[in-house]
Amino acid sequence: MEEEIRELVLGVDGVAIVYSADPLWLTVLKQVGAALSPVDDPAQLPFVVCLRDDDGGRQIMRVQVRIGTNGAVPAPALARNVAAAIRVFVSARQPEVGVVAAVEVAAIGV
Repeated sequence: MEEEIRELVLGVDGVAIVYSADPLWLTVLKQVGAALSPVDDPAQLPFVVCLRDDDGGRQIMRVQVRIGTNGAVPAPALARNVAAAIRVFVSARQPEVGVVAAVEVAAIGV
């Protein structure tokens, strides 16, 4: 579902790029760990993170994404548009699950 959400977000007017969902320091740490690992498997960078949680008996899907804008849409409005698109997308596929979308604008006018 993460890759589908990434493609959806990239299709929202005003989104220029979807960044790794992890903060930079964690991305670097994962890359270093993968380089030092005896297994020859590069660390995967998650662009969208979906976590299911139980919130008092109700299932909640928490979706985290970091975006860069192209400047065509004001950043606050764009974040709201992306969050709304994610909620509609997830709700259509899993109507029994509540959706919380956390959209971080990491760069404006990329």
